[in-house]
Amino acid sequence: MARSRSAIAPVAAALLFLGAVCQLPRAFLPVAQASARASRELAEQQFDVSQVASVAAIAVWASGSAPALAVVEEDDEVFDVRILAVLALPALAVTWALFNVWRVALRQTVRIGEGLSGSSKL
Repeated sequence: MARSRSAIAPVAAALLFLGAVCQLPRAFLPVAQASARASRELAEQQFDVSQVASVAAIAVWASGSAPALAVVEEDDEVFDVRILAVLALPALAVTWALFNVWRVALRQTVRIGEGLSGSSKL
């Protein structure tokens, strides 16, 4: 006699899963009232164009001398070591690849030369 599947088992499993999911804590917390109020006030606040322009002008005036002070001494004729740091890993990778290719090619050449008929199989 063949066994038949019970129709109650999937329903019970679904109800058990739904009950477990309902017991989980909520993933999203409600927005804090203070931050909601602050964002609402910022959205409602209107800026005066003259105030914005004056603040921008003061910021430009204050940062006017910053680029002149940011210049670094470029008169040094010392070798830049950063180029070695940038090229070290690619040079190592190319060297390793060429070593592996040369080794296999040399073995293949020796293997071809071993046979009398030119084939590697005897």
